[in-house]
Amino acid sequence: MPAPTLGFSGRQIDYQDVPITNGVSFWPDLNLKEFQRSRTIPPDLPPDTAGRAVLAAIAEINADLAGVVTRRMAEGYAAAIDVPGAKLGAENELTAQYKKAVYARAKADLMGEFPTIGRRDTHPGQESGESRDTLLAEAALVLRRIQGVARVGVHLI
Repeated sequence: MPAPTLGFSGRQIDYQDVPITNGVSFWPDLNLKEFQRSRTIPPDLPPDTAGRAVLAAIAEINADLAGVVTRRMAEGYAAAIDVPGAKLGAENELTAQYKKAVYARAKADLMGEFPTIGRRDTHPGQESGESRDTLLAEAALVLRRIQGVARVGVHLI
């Protein structure tokens, strides 16, 4: 049994182990606990608020990647996990990139919620506009990589 996750206060953090079914079968299903843990979401943020942020991010990312799904399925890949690439356990680089984009966008969406959950426990760096902008940039960068677009592009106006 893994050791419990402890917050800065030394109290155990009880994340919500709730599966999130992806609306597009090509992409992996997600889990609220994985999101909360990997993005250090304050445990006192209501789980339904965090869950809605993940659902909204899934909808946005799936829309952004619709062309990728069409292309990869035409290449014969039924799911992101089937696409060749580096693997770690049950994940490959494409599923890891997808999760990174969804979780970064979901956390960026939640940034406005952090100041409203109380001041008993501080959440350093979680309330600045720069952190939100950084998360959105991270998601955009990962999306560009999944889409096969260079990190930086120059376009004529």
